[in-house]
Amino acid sequence: MGKVVEFPPQPGSPEPKPLAKPLWRHVAGGVLRTERLEQGRILTEVAATAGVSPQYLSEVERGRKEPSSEVLGSVAQALGLDLVDVVARVAGRLGAARDDERRSERERELVRRRPTAPFGAAAPAPGHPLDLTAPADAHSLSVITGTGTGVSSAEVFLLVA
Repeated sequence: MGKVVEFPPQPGSPEPKPLAKPLWRHVAGGVLRTERLEQGRILTEVAATAGVSPQYLSEVERGRKEPSSEVLGSVAQALGLDLVDVVARVAGRLGAARDDERRSERERELVRRRPTAPFGAAAPAPGHPLDLTAPADAHSLSVITGTGTGVSSAEVFLLVA
């Protein structure tokens, strides 16, 4: 899947609102559902093994209910996991979401600080093929123009991306 490229904000436009941080119950439910589906098991079977109703387990998987540690442990055991396995997976996903949020904030800050080109056009991002501030391999080609004895030479640069 491709990377989303954000357009730089227009001068005077309001700051974009940061995305809401994921809740523990949403991530935990996603971990349980992912594990159950990877095992090819149906909700009613896992719920019966864990000793909870299928409706309740469905709500837990969708992040609508915050399960107690006993219920979470029972569901984890029904899936053949230890509670610590579920907690570690949830922590890993929450940590990845935090890292993505911090990376996005750094990128937004770079965009905010980037100088803009004249006429309201944005300067290319660092590393973009049109970014002339980044080092690039340059090849020069001499072009001779003019007629008769008034010959002049100009340098033309070809940037290789």
